[in-house]
Amino acid sequence: MLVGFVSILFACKSPKEEMIAQITKLENSDSSYSISNITDLYNNYSLFADKYPDDERTPEFLFKAAQQSNFINKSKEGIALLNKIIIDYPNSNFSEKALFAIAFSYENNLNDYENAKKSYESFLQKYPKSELKDDAQLSIDNLGKTDEEFLKDIDNSKEED
Repeated sequence: MLVGFVSILFACKSPKEEMIAQITKLENSDSSYSISNITDLYNNYSLFADKYPDDERTPEFLFKAAQQSNFINKSKEGIALLNKIIIDYPNSNFSEKALFAIAFSYENNLNDYENAKKSYESFLQKYPKSELKDDAQLSIDNLGKTDEEFLKDIDNSKEED
């Protein structure tokens, strides 16, 4: 009887392990591109970060939640999650990506070019050696341009060379 009790005890997962199992299941789901699944992932990532702020996976889950937010019209909430990474986890591997993603989201999801420019400039100041520095500068140089205007500028620069 004691062996049965011990087996049951070890078979039970902690709430944290249950959340990770649920996230893994959603990430591996065949319907990973459905709005319902994206919403569930967003909610599970966010909930995990709220419940376990000291876990090493929290910055990653916040970043992933922010990525999902763009697909479910929650870009402002996504920016808030990215800011949380920058403020609460400044030394994480996701802090640099988070600042760039904020600028990108302002530019491409919210069409807020003023905040996009400020965020890209902040990114360049904070991460001048980043692999994304050229992308940030290109974005600043082309904020608000239509695809046609951008392509025309490229053609004009080729003619000048």
